Amino acid sequence: MADEQNIHKGHRQRLLKRYLDHGIDSLEEHEILEIFLFTAYSRRNTNDISHKLIDKFGSVSGVLSAGFDELREVDDVGVTAAALISFMKDFAARYAAEEYSAIKLDSSESLREFCYNLMKGKRNEEAHVLFLDKSLNLIGETEIARGGHDSVEFDLRLIVMRAIRTQCSNVALAHCHPDGILLPSSADIAATRRVAQALRNIGINLVDHIIVNNESSYSMRCANVLADIWI
Repeated sequence: MADEQNIHKGHRQRLLKRYLDHGIDSLEEHEILEIFLFTAYSRRNTNDISHKLIDKFGSVSGVLSAGFDELREVDDVGVTAAALISFMKDFAARYAAEEYSAIKLDSSESLREFCYNLMKGKRNEEAHVLFLDKSLNLIGETEIARGGHDSVEFDLRLIVMRAIRTQCSNVALAHCHPDGILLPSSADIAATRRVAQALRNIGINLVDHIIVNNESSYSMRCANVLADIWI
């Protein structure tokens, strides 16, 4: 027990200092959860609990999307921690609703500009999903996946689940090619078709797929890629 205490001595302060010095992008997924769970566990090491949550739900977004009862099924996750995570999901949704209330993405230009500002300067590929209402007002945005320098996967289950929860009418995909050319790969095109079909099955339209690099942005819809899937 003494050895374990020595290993973790000062760990919380080091994590918080890294966040304050370098921002949230300097943290691994489980470290983000660790910092959040400090409020639920004043003395306990939260590293192991964070790893268990990420292992079960896949990402921070997956953890926040989990229900209270699902969270309680994870070893060592108590009522307080599960309640705090559930609260944070609702808190983030309320913040997003206010933050995005005036953003209308009803043109290729506005959509490309938003996605470029969202992902410019990223070092690794990221995939994001934008949730839009009937009038193409932004009602939510989430990072759905993170990959290496040249690949990223779109998780159909997570996209559909979050689209349903936001009660959106339209969805736009976006991902970045930090060091790559501003064109979709064959994998990007295949993934876009799969997402469009999955969303169509639940009555939601896929309106575009934007690709961003450090210099500009690209619209698959405007480039007439997969012309048959756009409504």
